[in-house]
Amino acid sequence: MTISTTTTAPDVGVRSSASDRPLAARHLPSLTGLRWLTAMLIFGHHLMAVEYFGGRAGDLWGFVFEAGKTGVTLFFILSGFVLAWGYKPAQSARSFWLHRAARIYPLHVVGVMLALAVAATLVPEIQSPGVLPIGANLLLISGWFPDWWQAGNPASWSLVCEAFFYLTFPLVIRMVAGRSARVLWSVAAAALVLVALAPAIAAGSPVPMSAASTPLLRLPEFVLGVVLALLMKQTAWRPAPLRFAVPLAVLGYAMSEAPTLPGTDVHPGLALTVGGFALLVASLASADAHRSSTFLAGPAWQELGRLSFAFYLVHLLVIASVSSAWPDGHPELDWPRAFALAALAFAISLGLAWVLHRGVEIRMQRVLLRFDPDRQRSTLAARGRPIH
Repeated sequence: MTISTTTTAPDVGVRSSASDRPLAARHLPSLTGLRWLTAMLIFGHHLMAVEYFGGRAGDLWGFVFEAGKTGVTLFFILSGFVLAWGYKPAQSARSFWLHRAARIYPLHVVGVMLALAVAATLVPEIQSPGVLPIGANLLLISGWFPDWWQAGNPASWSLVCEAFFYLTFPLVIRMVAGRSARVLWSVAAAALVLVALAPAIAAGSPVPMSAASTPLLRLPEFVLGVVLALLMKQTAWRPAPLRFAVPLAVLGYAMSEAPTLPGTDVHPGLALTVGGFALLVASLASADAHRSSTFLAGPAWQELGRLSFAFYLVHLLVIASVSSAWPDGHPELDWPRAFALAALAFAISLGLAWVLHRGVEIRMQRVLLRFDPDRQRSTLAARGRPIH
């Protein structure tokens, strides 16, 4: 799923706390709310890609949401930041991987099954080219093959990247945790350079790679989130206030559509996008950690943020299914009818996401986490039994 200028910056008001000392907050509610705002960027981009809006309305919608695909970039940064923020040195790699698998894999399998059903009925355009690509998608390795990047569920290419990030996180965190601020800032700078160079690396690679979907080339975004979280936790770095971070994130959103350097595949605009988004994530986390408040920490945003993963996995299938009633699958309607159709697709996606979140995501996490090796060892130790 590729999905991306912006109109107005979100009004993120902050109420300062009495103390400037960062708190050891495990929960960062504003980042949960940000997940939903990010999902809405991607939803808007896919409405554009399927062409719900026609004429001048379509031009304006495209102007606003062409860069909505960068919502995936924001998800990657968020993932690295949150995992590093909640990092427990005592947790084993096996336990970490089980927690991550329990979080994403059951819903991923359901998403692929839904995509196959949609492809066989309403939207044949998303049919996968054979059994092997579907199997690769189920195993979360399809993104390593550029021709298969949208096999299975078209939205799940980003999960292939996340699976790679999760696989490498125990190594990455051990390499950077406890390092000096100078080292961490150097890693952050290197990550931004690699983001800008990713298209050139893909173009010059002897093996097929895509700057958009090859997990290795998206890893720097995740790593940047990791090191910024460590900078806040280890060095008491406090990022710029939201009144500065939000405009910079908006600028970064717009710069994702900037051209590459003349005569090269180097894309400094992408580095500005990633840098602006990373600063926004850190600033929101800082607000939470200092007991400030943002509207994203409100209860409605929290509930929507928890639904964002399921919503992300199904929304493109719903958008394409609803538009399949038109002969070419591209409605290109005027404003009123396009909004009505978009509202229908949104309502179906949100309802389906709620069902999947409650019926699959939460329940399967509970089942799978019973096999957490760290939890089993703790239980045995509490009972005074030997641990092997």
